[in-house]
Amino acid sequence: MNRDEIVKLLDDSGLGAYREAIASWIFPSHQLHLQPAQEEQFPIGSSKVGGRPDLPPDVEWPMWKDYPQSFLAQINLADIPPAHGLPSQGLLSFFYAVQGMFEDSEFYGDPDTCRVIYTPAERLDELTRRPAPDDLQEEFTLKPNRVDFVPTLSVPPSESAFLESLGLGWNSNRKDFDKYWRTFLKSFNKRQSAGNCIHRFLGHADPIQGDMQFSCEMHTQGLSWEDIRESEAERQRVQQSALGWRLLLQIDSEEEKTGMMWGDVGRVYFWIKEEDLSAQRFDRVVCEMQCC
Repeated sequence: MNRDEIVKLLDDSGLGAYREAIASWIFPSHQLHLQPAQEEQFPIGSSKVGGRPDLPPDVEWPMWKDYPQSFLAQINLADIPPAHGLPSQGLLSFFYAVQGMFEDSEFYGDPDTCRVIYTPAERLDELTRRPAPDDLQEEFTLKPNRVDFVPTLSVPPSESAFLESLGLGWNSNRKDFDKYWRTFLKSFNKRQSAGNCIHRFLGHADPIQGDMQFSCEMHTQGLSWEDIRESEAERQRVQQSALGWRLLLQIDSEEEKTGMMWGDVGRVYFWIKEEDLSAQRFDRVVCEMQCC
């Protein structure tokens, strides 16, 4: 669907009153279609999911506590059209504390369980393929996959800071909220044919359990749900600030290709604030994992 078709679908779904706001949140995105491949088939610095990362020699392997993080993916930015806030060239490498997820009770609720490393274009010739650390068990590594980028447009999920800012949610305007997720999203997803397994770069997340923008903001500010319940002004402040969170990467449980499942058929989501994306502050990325 193109932008005009999505706006028309909003009108047809009885959501014309929100057309301008929701149309401004139609974000370009790329679905990642995976094809299993052998490690030696990948040129240094090419886009892939799983396998071994390509890193400059002075970059240390990311850790969470005493756990070496698992390499999830690397995206060569020259493989996609220029996107708002992103450099047009360079390599983004994504790591996640998979072993800690299975072994450490303090993993959940910690926003620092991931690492994103940006290698600028002028340093790509320094990249070398790095073996995993000896203490990273093989069961916590992903098998290598070639990536095909499929451009698409995405819209806010029903449970998001965007919809909440319009007064649409389970505890507010249920009539129009139901129109959004029962009528509009149902038709949109059917026409987009995204499939059940969705790896995504940029755009809007495909959540399993609900809004993550709000929880990202709470985690980074060190707030609890008690803090929010006790102060409506605090909840409003957090909600407004949560609008700035953007999806950077979403990796699904495609176990037959990657050898990895996130919890019970879950997904891992890398999030970044819009101003940090523009400033290339990838050290401020946080992660959420959701599953069934």
